[in-house]
Amino acid sequence: MDRIGRSRFAGDAGLGVRSTRLTFFLFPYVICLIGWIVHVVLDRKPDHRTRHRVVELALLWILVFFGAWSIYGGVAHLTGLSGQLATEIGYAPSMFQWEVGWGDIAVGVLGVGCAWRSLRDNWMTAAVVVLVISYGGDAIGHVMELVAHDNTAPDNVWAIPGDIMQPLLAVVLLVIYRRGTPRHS
Repeated sequence: MDRIGRSRFAGDAGLGVRSTRLTFFLFPYVICLIGWIVHVVLDRKPDHRTRHRVVELALLWILVFFGAWSIYGGVAHLTGLSGQLATEIGYAPSMFQWEVGWGDIAVGVLGVGCAWRSLRDNWMTAAVVVLVISYGGDAIGHVMELVAHDNTAPDNVWAIPGDIMQPLLAVVLLVIYRRGTPRHS
């Protein structure tokens, strides 16, 4: 019983918990991919099938949808779910979740703000930079917990791929998007 998460899940057969957590962590990527494809198909913009527009929509889905998902996660850290969430990550519930919750909400609001065309150009780069710093730090923390403390709690382990993939996708898409953006003199 060296970690709260480990002791909580020690009695589980493993497969059910792992498949449920895997589904939870894959769910937003599946929704994001489906949303992006539908958006590309139904897009009515004059440049709707250009590479630039398709990349823009992919980047927007990563920033806006996952921004909303981050707000959802932040609210979970701030509400009555915070104790359960801490346990599932492998930590003791603490006031620190209050800070993590507000950080997640801030990242989320920045991402969701990219949905508005008037904010988009200025906010997309800022959103990607904040996403890389925030989730990159989260990924390092989850890996350190796994390696240094053998924290195999499902929400610690399954957070790692998302904390790496989401910023990586956002950076790649932003670079491709910016290279295709016409320069104004």
